[in-house]
Amino acid sequence: MNSTPLARFTELYEARPDPWNTTTSWYEQRKRNMAMACLPRPTYSVALEPACGTGELTSALASRCGSVLASDGLDTVVEYARRRLRPHPRVSVSRRRLPEEFPADPASADLVVLSEILYYFDGSDLDAVLESSWRALRPGGDLLAVHWRPRAHDAPTCGESVHHHLRARRGCEWLVSLQDPDFLVDVLRLR
Repeated sequence: MNSTPLARFTELYEARPDPWNTTTSWYEQRKRNMAMACLPRPTYSVALEPACGTGELTSALASRCGSVLASDGLDTVVEYARRRLRPHPRVSVSRRRLPEEFPADPASADLVVLSEILYYFDGSDLDAVLESSWRALRPGGDLLAVHWRPRAHDAPTCGESVHHHLRARRGCEWLVSLQDPDFLVDVLRLR
């Protein structure tokens, strides 16, 4: 199976502005809180969050980061996130399509957040997103990955597989691994 096409996300967001109930679901709230608790530093200067969706995790990051550069591939989602994140002046949201428009210059961030996105990419696209993520980090920067464990029907792989792939990367230190029955959280630090 190839990477999930952007048109699939257009369908989901046209049907409901919050297709995964990130604002109301206890599962989503709990996962977000646990992911934030896994971050090893109290604050970060610059965080990147590609594929930010509605901005719920972005909002949590804003309280611990000097600036958050969030992005998503759909104009309607970017507009929704901008409205949602308006109270956070240190957050900017742009439209960027992954993997070709990764939203960062090399060594520009000390935190990259990949939440509920990696399993939508096939092998070469997954490698491209991960390589861009590592390249965006400054030495000593952290990468936070958060994913649902099972395989979504419209995704080429599952959370288990992408986290295994992520942990196999050389040149980083594995700091935190949380294995909930429903989701995985990993934090790795670039050496």
